[in-house]
Amino acid sequence: MPTLLILPLLFVSSIFSLQDDPDSPTRTRVMEDERFQLDEDGRAEDGQIVAGTPHLDRSVLAILPDRTTGDDRGLIHLERAIDDLGLLRPDAVFCVGDLVQGYTRDLADYDREVDDFLRIIGDLDADFWPTAGNHDVISGERNADDDRFAERYRQRFGPLHYAVRLEHGTVVVLFSDESLDGRNVNISDRQIAWLGRVLEQADASKPVVLLMHRPLWRIKGVDWETRVHPLLVEHGVDAVIAGHFHALQRDEDRDGVEYHLLGVCGGAIDQHPLTGQFNHLTLLDLGPGDEVHVRHLPVGVVLPDDFILRADQDLAYRLKSRRNVATVRGVLPDPRHGPVAETIEVEIRNPLDRTISVSIEAAGPARPWIVDGHEFVARTSIHFENSATTDLQSPFRIVTPAPLEIEAGGRAIVELDVLADAVQSPPPPPEIRITASFRDHQDRVVPIVLPRRIPVTRFDSDATDGTPGWPIAAWTHSVYEELEPLGTMATMADPESGDLTVELEITDDRLADDEVPIEQTIRTRRNPHGDLAVLTLRTDEGTRSFLVEIGAFGIRGRHPLVEFGANGEILNSWPEAVVFHGSNDGSPAVHRFEIRVPEVSADTIRGIQMELADNDRSYHTQWRRLAPRGAMLEFPASTPNPSP
Repeated sequence: MPTLLILPLLFVSSIFSLQDDPDSPTRTRVMEDERFQLDEDGRAEDGQIVAGTPHLDRSVLAILPDRTTGDDRGLIHLERAIDDLGLLRPDAVFCVGDLVQGYTRDLADYDREVDDFLRIIGDLDADFWPTAGNHDVISGERNADDDRFAERYRQRFGPLHYAVRLEHGTVVVLFSDESLDGRNVNISDRQIAWLGRVLEQADASKPVVLLMHRPLWRIKGVDWETRVHPLLVEHGVDAVIAGHFHALQRDEDRDGVEYHLLGVCGGAIDQHPLTGQFNHLTLLDLGPGDEVHVRHLPVGVVLPDDFILRADQDLAYRLKSRRNVATVRGVLPDPRHGPVAETIEVEIRNPLDRTISVSIEAAGPARPWIVDGHEFVARTSIHFENSATTDLQSPFRIVTPAPLEIEAGGRAIVELDVLADAVQSPPPPPEIRITASFRDHQDRVVPIVLPRRIPVTRFDSDATDGTPGWPIAAWTHSVYEELEPLGTMATMADPESGDLTVELEITDDRLADDEVPIEQTIRTRRNPHGDLAVLTLRTDEGTRSFLVEIGAFGIRGRHPLVEFGANGEILNSWPEAVVFHGSNDGSPAVHRFEIRVPEVSADTIRGIQMELADNDRSYHTQWRRLAPRGAMLEFPASTPNPSP
């Protein structure tokens, strides 16, 4: 066999090897039933119009919102939704995209996620019609030319854009990520021309609905109002439905066309349901006649389609998205050096057109949220609680201040008393939870939770003695924080040379290499594709920066340490300066490293920062640091006096 034929055959074999397992779904049911026309490579052809299963009465459709979370925590909600659909028995099930976590660099990872999704929806007693979202088609390479995942989507789910003719109407599925880069979002003239032809053929006496992932009508540069909306009005389109924002809301109707955004069904959320963030299904009736009816269904409750108005979602977003709404001013002493009795300030700004109520408390165990005016509770705060990065047993005690009200456009300074007994080990930063509440247009109280962490000074009198073990912490709160425990770091002097030695212990369930030359790793170190450590030292002679490619460690033994300059150039490289002691066999895996910095005497260190980047070959990078970004663990010539 000629050599050049081997790889193509191996590639084809890897695609269809999934079919060896009779219990493993390989494609959507409509793909298995051969309702889509395929090209010669077995991929569904875009732009086709196919016939849906006919029904004698009105068509009742269910729509699944986004399910992406960054991990698989949300799958339990998707599984529950499929159970609910088994009871509701809709005529067909559609979605608004983001079916898998995606944003990976490996097709094998992508296929495993597709398998999980298809296995869950395999119990549906209805046709499932997919919509492609950004997580379903965009590569973790962040490269618009990497269409591997869009092509695999067509193999396993269906076309990127298509239309379904149902007994009582037409559903048109648009593709909102044609650029495949997540930045240059638009809709091509070619897809719009196809949409026009589909609408011309649709029965105007029956409902016509458009589905897409991103709400293209909200995106600057798409020019929806002149390029697309007039087409919808001309052909009597009844509703346009999208997702992507993970927040349920209804936009204003335009010329008789309804515009809706769905929330999540398994996707990542971090706020109260009255901001539109809760797990739900959407039900859509086509008919009778040329009518559509939309309603939303969380567990145990049917909600109207105006449950969240755009105006109220804008208020919620304004509070939670602006960092200056809640600003911590001040730094806490480290209780390792003695008891703490400190007062810091929290500045609160009100960017809304109405009064907000503000309360501040120390972070504690998550509690369910009561939904004002509705008979259900939300457990979002419990499901997304992360005790790995928030120390609920912190030695710091927050004296809870009295709640206050801030008028529209106003600001206030809250003094926060913080106490702590002396401790032996330096603690991670304490978290406070600021709740800013407003009344929405339906006179309901909407709480917005704003977690903030208070920085703690890091200083030590001796960089040579190997104590203490400093926590490598997450200094700012993020919903994308890993569930893995914090790492630790200690500094000491090499017993023979006196060189600085850093002992590092981290927890990471997957050490991932970026698989590129070290020069490229250095250039992209702030947004890497793999796991790495950046060590910054301030000595009597100046500041020096070093990089360790943690993700490249596959075996115990010695590995390289690289010093780089301000412009990313390599200044020095020591092939065996890092000793990887390996990992335990438990889960999550704990890895231990010993980093020796040649020709840097430990007793000359005046400041040190260790920054750890965790990227498991995906889109998002998790950063943890020894000290807050821009600061260091200080080794002053004279030790600062501890607070009384």
